Amino acid sequence: MGNVEHIPIYQIVRKITLSMHRLFHHIYRYKLLYAGLLLYMLFFVSVLWTGWFDVFFSGPALHAGARGIDFLQLPRGAWAFWHGGSLNGAPLADGSAYAKNETVNDNVYHPLFTLTLGTLFTSFSPGVAWLLWLWFKCILSLCALSIFYLDFHTSRHIQLAMFLLTANLSVYLELAAGQYQFLVNLFIFLLLITLVKRAPGFFSGMLYWLGLLVKPIGLLFAPVLLLKRRWLTVAIGLFLFALNTLLMRGIGGYYIDGLVSNILHPWNPGPNQIVTLYALLHSIFNEPALVSSLIRDGILGLLLLFVSWRRIDVSKAIFLMVVYFLCFYNQVYEYDWSVLAYVCAICLVCCPSFQTRFSRICLLLICLPSCFVVLRLFHLDVSVQGNLGEVPGVFAWQVMVFSKVVPLLLLTGSVLASDLQVLMQRCKALWQALYLAKIDQRGDEVKGSLIP
Repeated sequence: MGNVEHIPIYQIVRKITLSMHRLFHHIYRYKLLYAGLLLYMLFFVSVLWTGWFDVFFSGPALHAGARGIDFLQLPRGAWAFWHGGSLNGAPLADGSAYAKNETVNDNVYHPLFTLTLGTLFTSFSPGVAWLLWLWFKCILSLCALSIFYLDFHTSRHIQLAMFLLTANLSVYLELAAGQYQFLVNLFIFLLLITLVKRAPGFFSGMLYWLGLLVKPIGLLFAPVLLLKRRWLTVAIGLFLFALNTLLMRGIGGYYIDGLVSNILHPWNPGPNQIVTLYALLHSIFNEPALVSSLIRDGILGLLLLFVSWRRIDVSKAIFLMVVYFLCFYNQVYEYDWSVLAYVCAICLVCCPSFQTRFSRICLLLICLPSCFVVLRLFHLDVSVQGNLGEVPGVFAWQVMVFSKVVPLLLLTGSVLASDLQVLMQRCKALWQALYLAKIDQRGDEVKGSLIP
């Protein structure tokens, strides 16, 4: 008993104080990172229980009254196929279907994607499958965030990049609506990491292929990757995607028909859930289809010509393709804008043009939702329509789209400013050189005429 050492109370208090000081200093140092992670966790709390962030979105955007209208496409299609029906999820001859009492869109996803993930979900009830998918997203996203942080932790902008990934309100909408856009975002995110880190083409090619299986928006990346000499990535991704699609054409005719229709015969949707610059302009000017096609194709051609410039990094080139997709594809919903969080985070840590003060301000503005909450607060062209909840009218929809598109265009202009300046200088130098050559040629012609 006499050997027991008594530690003075002031030393205990001092140790606790020092530990608390180190903890607070650490939290303050990484405050932006922890703020983003806290907000991301609150997204899941809101989706599961409280609905805190629902106020920022309209009823149709949140799929009010039909939460599984898109999510249940996969399990319904897989269930119908394994019971002798079609992968598009149409009810069987006796009227039976997975989640029969739920409102579900026809399945539009790739047959291989439907049979893999959809079959897994058929083992559970619709409610349990939805919860399983939500927790699956949480685990995968935390793993992806860890990979990103470990790979780029030396960047002075890593905290802001992590904040962009975790605090984007379009990411919340994607979670709340039970979409599969998360997997597209994830595979594009990992693809960009492998491209920036110069990983073997096999790995980037496999990621490219997986992204195409979920949604084929990655087809826009193919010419960019070819121009940037990532041939193996393109070859693996496109070959596997084409092979899977052709081998399953007997049961996946619905998918091929939809893919061809969207590429060759795009339609002009909107309002009120479509969020694109193209839909906004079409609703205002109602231009002919030929003019619309020329505008879209012309801008795409100019973008491809621009990104072929060696000065343009592959990550910035893919960012520009994503901007084109969000502005001009015919079926872009607000949750599709969540892809910007993943692409911009990579560009922020890799491209100096994304690190300017104005660009960083624009990146933060992109995290915001549309201005629906303001329109709702002041009752500006927003009405309650039964189970659909609060629905914006045409004018409100136009203002919402404008509020989403403007920050993106400002960011695009900011990150391209230095490139365009160099391009203008080179064009000016070329013009001057041609002008001087023309003057010299005229001088030689004059001298030749004076010789007897």
